[in-house]
Amino acid sequence: MSARTKAVLPMPSKRPRRRRAGPSGSPISAALAGVVLLAAVSAAFASLILRERYAFSLQSPVKIHFQWPLVVAAKTSGEDAMEAQADQFGHRLTAYQQYACNKFGTACRVALAIQRAENPRGACEIYHYNSDGTLDWGYFQINTVHLKRIGLNLRDLLDCRANIDFAYQLYQERGFQPWSTYNNGTYRKFLREVHDGGGPSN
Repeated sequence: MSARTKAVLPMPSKRPRRRRAGPSGSPISAALAGVVLLAAVSAAFASLILRERYAFSLQSPVKIHFQWPLVVAAKTSGEDAMEAQADQFGHRLTAYQQYACNKFGTACRVALAIQRAENPRGACEIYHYNSDGTLDWGYFQINTVHLKRIGLNLRDLLDCRANIDFAYQLYQERGFQPWSTYNNGTYRKFLREVHDGGGPSN
C-alpha cells in the first residue's frame, strides 16, 4: 500500500488587529481644540462689532489694474443716515452709499436719491451718452464738461470714491443743480416719503 502524501498548505499569517482610535485624552489635543474654539468665538464677535460700525461691499478685484475686492466705509449713526437707510426699502446702505452719506452729511438723503436716479445699479465704471454729445461718467454720473478742470480726468471719474468726492465738490459749489434728475424731480421716487404721501421739496 502506498502512503498518501498530504499537501501542506501555508498557514495564513496573523495580522495584528488595528485598535480603534478612541477619543484622545492628550492634554495637547484638548488645548488645541480650546484655542480653535476661542479663535472662532473671537472672530464671530469681532465680525458683529465691525458690521455695527462699518459698511462692507464687494467689488470686482480687477479694474484695468488690480484692486482690493472689499470696500469699507465707516457707518454714521445720525438721523440723516437712519433716514437714508429707510429710503433703501429694506436694503442696507452699501459701503459707497455710506461713504457718500459721510461726505454729504445732512444732504445725504437727497444725494443718495439723486445717485440712484442717475445710476440705479450703483456701478462705478459706467457711462451714459447725452443728446448734446457729452457723457455722464461713474457713480454720480458726472458730466464730461467738468473734465475741463485742471487735474480731473476720466480715470478719476471711474473711481467710485473719487467720483463721490467730486460730486460733493460740485454740491458745495452749486448745490444739486448740476444733476438733471434733481432739476426734473426724478430723484423723488427714491425717497420713502413719496410712497408714504409726502416728500421733501426742491
